[in-house]
Amino acid sequence: MKTAGIREARQNLSALIEEVGRGHELVLTDRGKPVARLVPPSRTLAGRFPGRSAFRRSLPVLDPSLSAAVGEDREERG
Repeated sequence: MKTAGIREARQNLSALIEEVGRGHELVLTDRGKPVARLVPPSRTLAGRFPGRSAFRRSLPVLDPSLSAAVGEDREERG
């Protein structure tokens, strides 16, 4: 596991992020003491939400529709 100081991290952030993206862990230190750990994203979170269409199908159908209710409210205020 690689360590990097805060100053080094500021100067080389892009390179450090690429390294983490390749699967390596990185510990950030402040005056030699660990303060944060950068790890690659968990593979189990990828694909957790299959898409918006499945999400939309799971929502309840409103009667009247939300757009109709907003339109009516605007007409009443008009």
